[in-house]
Amino acid sequence: MPLPIAEAAVEDLTRAHRELLRLVDSLSESDWERPVPYGEWTVKDLVAHVTGDMSPGWPGLILAGVLTPQFIVDMGKGYDARTANAANVEERKRWTRDDLRQMLFEAHDAMIDAALRLDESHLPVLDYVVPMGPEYDLRVSDFLWRGWHDRQHADDIQRALETNWQPQELNFAAELERKMRWVVLSQDTFLRAVYSVADDAWDEQALSDGWTYHDVAAHVSSNEARLQTRLRSALGEASPEEVAAVNDIEAWNEKTVKDRRGRSVRELADEFQAGRFGTMQVLSRFTGETLSNPVTLGDGSTVPASEFVKGLSRHTSVHAGQLVAGSRARRLGGNEK
Repeated sequence: MPLPIAEAAVEDLTRAHRELLRLVDSLSESDWERPVPYGEWTVKDLVAHVTGDMSPGWPGLILAGVLTPQFIVDMGKGYDARTANAANVEERKRWTRDDLRQMLFEAHDAMIDAALRLDESHLPVLDYVVPMGPEYDLRVSDFLWRGWHDRQHADDIQRALETNWQPQELNFAAELERKMRWVVLSQDTFLRAVYSVADDAWDEQALSDGWTYHDVAAHVSSNEARLQTRLRSALGEASPEEVAAVNDIEAWNEKTVKDRRGRSVRELADEFQAGRFGTMQVLSRFTGETLSNPVTLGDGSTVPASEFVKGLSRHTSVHAGQLVAGSRARRLGGNEK
């Protein structure tokens, strides 16, 4: 008999996938070629990405008996989603829209089959910890839940249909390029956390200070503007008034979170992704020399701009970790550890 958590995960994925297929089926020929904010892919490229590798995924690794704590650590070392995703999409450039639609229809079949073959003997493996970033851990059981990925990219396609986006190539100083992996990873893992939150959890208290899960997401989505001001100050581009406004941390947090109450998940995700692209635009203006310029923090201390980049990735990761307890995997899966 399938594990209840696997059945719940498959049901969630099936619903999300059905909605994504409906959206893809509604696309016109020209829609497939629309650029997707805020990167370099078209809608066609994005659909190629969403099909994944058609493999059994994490459930397949569990059934094969290879998923050990050390395997998980080794798998995460040096992995750069930018490289893996770009290679996957490039390989499928020659596929037609009909090819991609059929592949998308079958994309999760192998993983669903593997997930439903898990049994109680696999429960210890499902409890293994998977580090995602600073103060952000998942468990193997969370990786049975893939509906978040289809929900996220359905919103990305909607954004492409509503926005006249023109791709912009950004280049970074060599020292900064080495840190961009963590900037992108923190963005991706935060969006994973957002699109994993259960619908009925958003207005529940997440933090001891009273913030809800929605407040946490609203804080992160609004924070990119503050990050940009701090970075621009290191380039001499921010006025004293702008810096003073972001340094009043409590007032800034209270106002920005309050202003976003009532916004949809899609709206918060839109703001975050637009803001993170804006942050990357500012980062692209740094040179090897200016990366040593000081960024003034809220407490008056300073750090070199190159170190501040590490801090912004950490900040995003920490808040993503705060959303985990509200996820579908922890609520609908009946496992709230």
